[in-house]
Amino acid sequence: MHNIIALGTQGIKNGRGGSTAFLLNTHHAIDAGNIILPLGEKCTSLHHIWLTHTHLDHIADIGYMVDDYHAYRTKTLTIHALPETIRVLQEHFFNNTIWPDFSKIPLSNHTDMTLTYAPISLHTPYPIGEKSTIQAFESDHTIACCGYMITKENSSLLISSDTHSLTSVVSMIEKYPHINAMIIECSFPSEMHTLATLSKHLTPALLFAGLDIIKERGLQLYINHIKPAYYSEVSEELQIFNKEWHPTILKDGDTILF
Repeated sequence: MHNIIALGTQGIKNGRGGSTAFLLNTHHAIDAGNIILPLGEKCTSLHHIWLTHTHLDHIADIGYMVDDYHAYRTKTLTIHALPETIRVLQEHFFNNTIWPDFSKIPLSNHTDMTLTYAPISLHTPYPIGEKSTIQAFESDHTIACCGYMITKENSSLLISSDTHSLTSVVSMIEKYPHINAMIIECSFPSEMHTLATLSKHLTPALLFAGLDIIKERGLQLYINHIKPAYYSEVSEELQIFNKEWHPTILKDGDTILF
């Protein structure tokens, strides 16, 4: 059995924990909502961040990683993302107005730049370590967004990222029988259906309606991205489906098996 570590699992940074980030191995992570607090100086060993999209709760710590630990970095940090995601980062984040453009700032005592970008394509496997790959698939969010499938040997884990429709998730699970577990966002209680629809997030009612077609697969279901203000309500609703799905609500620092 294989695993990754949840560095940040909340829908926002607060006293309970950090926003979205997953440590895949020593050098690779998905998203950067909570990197600095759990990893500290060890974040200098991260050489690759695979972004889902550019909302702040998924990118915030990239800026601190390349700034606060600039003198300790020995390798360029590569941001892997959809072309539209890269464009937004360049124009609206690392633009010398919101934050310095570290793609033009060299590493200490080195000619390589601190930050670089690598566009990715959907449904293309990329190597991330020995016998391990990562593959992006489209998510249904308010901006360009993707989820990821992480595969090691013959076992895979699916991460939805922020999404409203689960059509792509279901399609991936039907296509790949080696997917054993999935991490799905669930941001709002079901009574907030309108807000969830407008912001393109999920509620427990939407989540389990969308997953109904694949319930016979018996996949392990992990939940992340609950908005802290609604944590109690969403947690209680998720328990209603405990006998059928046995969902696990992730906490920062949890190990996710697949």
